[in-house]
Amino acid sequence: MSDPHEVISAFLDDEPFDPNQLAQALAEPDGRALLIDLLALRHVIQPGKEAGSFSRSRSRQGLRALMAAAALVVALLGGYVVGQRSTDSVQSGAPPATRVVDAPAAWQALP
Repeated sequence: MSDPHEVISAFLDDEPFDPNQLAQALAEPDGRALLIDLLALRHVIQPGKEAGSFSRSRSRQGLRALMAAAALVVALLGGYVVGQRSTDSVQSGAPPATRVVDAPAAWQALP
């Protein structure tokens, strides 16, 4: 890695590098400017890596899951209660017959 750009890139990517070469690369103004540019680019590309946003989004996800579970429980209990009330008010049993068929007479009519 003789190129200062490669040394700085390896440093940022957690790859093996020679500390002396990194010191030489950062001793030059172009090397420091490259380091700043690469850090800014990394920040733009990975905006979710901020320390505060991770904990906030994690707590929001937990709150959303808890609210969804609570809504599901309320819906299930409400449906159960409404179903119990509607079955109590409806008469249980079969409706009255609209047509009565005499089976032996129907069998005699067949050839």
